[in-house]
Amino acid sequence: MQNTELRPLGAGELLDRAVTLFVQRFVPIVIVIAITIVPLFVLQAILTPESAHVFNDWGRLLASSPNGAPSRDALADLARINASLAPAFGIGLLAVLLRLLMWSAIVFVIATAYRTGVAPTVRDAYVVGVNCWPAQALVGLAFAVVGGMCFVPFMLVYVVIIMMIVGLSLLQVGPVVVGVFAIILILALLAAVAIVGAFLYMTYEVAAVYIVTERPNAVEAITVAIRRNGSRDMWWRTVVAGLIVLAITQGGLLPLLVVGAFLTAVTHIDAAYFAVFGTGTILLDGLVAAFMVVYATDVRVRREGLDLYALTQPDAAQPVPG
Repeated sequence: MQNTELRPLGAGELLDRAVTLFVQRFVPIVIVIAITIVPLFVLQAILTPESAHVFNDWGRLLASSPNGAPSRDALADLARINASLAPAFGIGLLAVLLRLLMWSAIVFVIATAYRTGVAPTVRDAYVVGVNCWPAQALVGLAFAVVGGMCFVPFMLVYVVIIMMIVGLSLLQVGPVVVGVFAIILILALLAAVAIVGAFLYMTYEVAAVYIVTERPNAVEAITVAIRRNGSRDMWWRTVVAGLIVLAITQGGLLPLLVVGAFLTAVTHIDAAYFAVFGTGTILLDGLVAAFMVVYATDVRVRREGLDLYALTQPDAAQPVPG
């Protein structure tokens, strides 16, 4: 995207520009992500092939009679899947560590292409990824702790709601009234969780982008991201952007799971599940990364006048590094 126009973008424009950037730089984006994702899925297919059958096994279990042979076979297969939790946990931990490396590399590729119109080499991208990895790890750990702390009050509220519903039932309040009351409270709780979760997720992602594009330390990246995203005129945009990302990821993840499980059940080839899910993960990661870079740049435009600063540079058509 040579000569990118820097100006405040609407929600639709953010997504449109991210999709355009992803399509135009599709090859380098996919290559950088695949270098990390493909080995992880190959490793998962070798060590935990049973995970490809989990949805099929649950379907067999639900569709069969409780004491029939198909039910016992499905339970036995699910037990084998549970027995492979240890290697699955190890793969998951490795995936987290490697994805921090990959995320910095792909952000560098997309941010550079967004700024200059030219994507850097894969080697340069992963050099940046290695250099940024310690800060990314600290930022990820910090937001994981904060997210866990925010989860506790919601769980307490959920327990209180359940107790209130039980109390109304004991008082012999009509079931319709109790049902409506329960639905309203639970929907309100889910809305609150979605708002807080979207804000924390986007603030984390913006901090992760700034580590690559502005090179602060972890504490500075978190502070800057909170200050920029948490201002009075930005927090609601942060929540909306988080909900957009949630729609992209979950809207794409479910079909991948269904298609992968279906192909595995039909072909009896475990690799089909991992191939479908791995390919979809690469595409979703690339699109989300493009959206994050565009959004983080838009935040700087709105909060710090990045577009006005760019106009004062010798080459005003080229945005300054995000």
